[in-house]
Amino acid sequence: MKKRSLQKATIVITSLFALIANTYAAEQAMFERTKTYCFGRYLVDMPNEAELAGEGNSYKELQIKSKKMSSELFEKTIKEQEGILKNEKNTRSYKYVETRFAGNKNQRMIVSSRFAFNDKAFGIDTYKRTTNGYSFITSDRSFDDVRINDILNGYEQYLNQVRYRPQNEIPKEPGFCFENGFVANDGKTQQVEAASLYFVLKNHPYVKIRIESNVYFKQEQSLLERIHASGIIKKIGQKLKYNKEGKRNINGLNGEEALTALPSDDETGIAHIFTWETLGEIGNPLLPSINLEIKTGESGGGQTLPSTLSNQEAMALYEAIVKTIRIRPSN
Repeated sequence: MKKRSLQKATIVITSLFALIANTYAAEQAMFERTKTYCFGRYLVDMPNEAELAGEGNSYKELQIKSKKMSSELFEKTIKEQEGILKNEKNTRSYKYVETRFAGNKNQRMIVSSRFAFNDKAFGIDTYKRTTNGYSFITSDRSFDDVRINDILNGYEQYLNQVRYRPQNEIPKEPGFCFENGFVANDGKTQQVEAASLYFVLKNHPYVKIRIESNVYFKQEQSLLERIHASGIIKKIGQKLKYNKEGKRNINGLNGEEALTALPSDDETGIAHIFTWETLGEIGNPLLPSINLEIKTGESGGGQTLPSTLSNQEAMALYEAIVKTIRIRPSN
């Protein structure tokens, strides 16, 4: 009897370990199938379960708006802006100066200026229409007259370099990816750029994934230095369910990671905050600050709900993404 009971116990334990192993393998496999995305000059692979919910970009301080419009609407939009600037009566507002590429049906640049508070400033509006109907529009103001010629030359260069890019295209030439578009540029000239992608996880609406490359600024402190200075880990104390932190090099990029599991607001479950970040260099397009943040249980409005992902699933999701962050080879 004892021998038979022992055999049964052994079978149960063996089956339990097999179940745990199979469950973990299944959790790992959840995110094995991926899709590659280009953001700025970098690439990242996202699990097929991750759905793109938003993008942001800034190139040479330009906020590039991507719109689909007919050639007639494209021309009408330009003429309306010219009319507004030409008919401006306020002495301190921007007034029309000139339109560059006036004979070009696919690109135009409107220059305006104003004189206020003893200073002259310039405004620049650019319009680029591509063959598939997408148009890229930028509008910026307050350029000083000291560097205006260099700035205008830079805008003209941008108009000649920007083109349409379908979401699934990974360009082979060096340059900057943004929503529906691409700017061919080797990145060797110092300039400011930023690109971001925002994802939600299919069937898990409170799982948010954000990744960004940024050359605008550099944090005064690294990720871990900021966390320690805030004292947040000590404040949470015994409520902390899991915490792992340290330096981590990803594909030649020196960064730091902080992986934390916290109680949900109602304390019926846990929520995760997983972050990996590099410091980068200000103005260096080839070495931006990169930040990956994955949150589970994020419902908006500052409320944290219990995660619908287990610890193993959340970790599998993080690992599936973070290990793929890399500079696009042509850059």
